Amino acid sequence: MIDYSIIIPHKNTPNLLQFCLDSIPLREDVQVIVVDDNSSADIVNFERFPKWGGVHYEYYLTKEGKGAGYARNVGLRHAEGQWVLFVGADDFLLPNVSEILDREKDTKADIIYFRPKAVMLEDRVTESQRASSYNDLIDQFIQSSDDSQLRCRWLSDTNKFYRLQLIKDNGISFDEILYSNDNVFSVKAAVCANKIAVRDYSFYCITESRNSLTSNFMKKPGELSIRGDAFFRAQEILHNYGYPVDESRALSFLRKLFSSDRNAFILNFNRLLKMGYKKFWLLREVFKNNGKIAAFKRRVYAFFCTGI
Repeated sequence: MIDYSIIIPHKNTPNLLQFCLDSIPLREDVQVIVVDDNSSADIVNFERFPKWGGVHYEYYLTKEGKGAGYARNVGLRHAEGQWVLFVGADDFLLPNVSEILDREKDTKADIIYFRPKAVMLEDRVTESQRASSYNDLIDQFIQSSDDSQLRCRWLSDTNKFYRLQLIKDNGISFDEILYSNDNVFSVKAAVCANKIAVRDYSFYCITESRNSLTSNFMKKPGELSIRGDAFFRAQEILHNYGYPVDESRALSFLRKLFSSDRNAFILNFNRLLKMGYKKFWLLREVFKNNGKIAAFKRRVYAFFCTGI
């Protein structure tokens, strides 16, 4: 019987993928699914594709090039375990993971959140701050026992066990976009979960490289608009399920979008209006740190362009 399905999207990092696979314990109740997102034959030797030594290992060489969200959706179609774990090909599992798999197998929850660990990829020893915001959410829950912030603010799919039936019953899937493909998935799963569990220990290590996506956050053409759209669609789900919107991040996105993509600014500004936010309040908050004259001009422009 398969208890756990581990899904790993991969593109052009075979050595990192092998290190990740080597960190997964060889257990008969674990299924490992690697979905390659159209890697280059100049980088990946497909005849000697990275292998995991366990019994239930599958890898799929997709050629569509639709990104990690598409790869995760392919993996979900082949998942058989009662629990699903999503793992980045450049991340790895900690030595205690087998003990945790034994401990959590029969947990009565739809999602289990774990405290993440993060290190720099260059040596896998130097601590990184990449997981700090998620550890803050764990700390808040420990202090208050209120799980709403975990459900609303944890927009990553990693460091969690998802019950596969939760995903299937609610038709939850990843966005097939270049960035933030897990925002909507994470929020939809969280609000649909009847019960979540939180653990004050780690099984997963996130890595950060100086050349990683997070190190060059929002610096690529179109990235801000794609991330903004994913974020605001996730906020719409939260609002529809009666959870609070992340106002500070919403305002931050609007400020950046106003300077870089006016159409995206208008679209997402109007999304907030439809969630019940007042137009004048939003205009004031978005532009309050500008000089008085510049802020006034921008408010007037935005007032007429947003159209509601």
